[in-house]
Amino acid sequence: MLTYGSLFSGAGGIDIGLDNAGMSCKFQVEIDENCQQILQYNWPNVLKFKDIKNVNGYDLPEVDLIAFGSPCQDLSTAGNKTGLYGNKSILFYEATRIIKEMRAKTNGQYPKWSIWENVVGALSSNGGSDFGQVLREMDEAGAHFSEWAVLDAQYFGIPQQRRRVYVISVYDSVIAKRCPEKIFSLSQGSDGNSSKSIKREQKDSTEIASCLRSGGQGGVPSSRGEHLVVESEKRVRRLTPIEWERLMGWPDNHTLFRIDGQTNSDTIRYKMCGNGAASPVVKWIADQIKEI
Repeated sequence: MLTYGSLFSGAGGIDIGLDNAGMSCKFQVEIDENCQQILQYNWPNVLKFKDIKNVNGYDLPEVDLIAFGSPCQDLSTAGNKTGLYGNKSILFYEATRIIKEMRAKTNGQYPKWSIWENVVGALSSNGGSDFGQVLREMDEAGAHFSEWAVLDAQYFGIPQQRRRVYVISVYDSVIAKRCPEKIFSLSQGSDGNSSKSIKREQKDSTEIASCLRSGGQGGVPSSRGEHLVVESEKRVRRLTPIEWERLMGWPDNHTLFRIDGQTNSDTIRYKMCGNGAASPVVKWIADQIKEI
């Protein structure tokens, strides 16, 4: 069974997807107290850590895969647009530090993979230079290549449009040789006009395609607002927390129960869903990894 650790775990949206693909979680890192309560309740036997700045890769259990969706506020087109070096998004470097430390501890054996999830604005932040730095960091951590795609949850069995960029990095040389030319080999949409082809990275290209792969040498390439549902001509209401969880592919009431015996308010539950990852998308990615 493949093992994984998650950083910036939130309410565990990525973890649900990896679990559903048959992987086993060894550790979770999350600083938010409400999310910690959810993680403790749903993954009671998994090692937990809070502040990622205090976590050292040498001290963590070795895992096949490290998954993380680092804070997106500074990369989002709806955020402050300060980029990868903003107060929140700069925590990305804490994740790559941990990857490097685990690889140093295990003489380059672990992790063999990493998955990074973020908002689509990460591709264009600071004219694309931030995303280029993301790829360089993966390379410096030892990735043989990284492949990325913009995946929309609506094409993975979820009735909502939720586009996110996912980056897969491969650190194991044997696995890298075994990888197909296109890990993200898919077309999104039912008609030819909406299909997206996978492309290799081209140097000096200013176009960012929906799915690209680096050659191991770097390269450039929160949901807010009122979400309403119409029940009839006379009634419009807000989506319930359970409906939001279903839109994320999470189990009913996943964000409700806490390890301390209390329950979370609707406001907290909405926030957890808005900041989370759509689990069926992550499961599909994990299935590709398992097949390889």
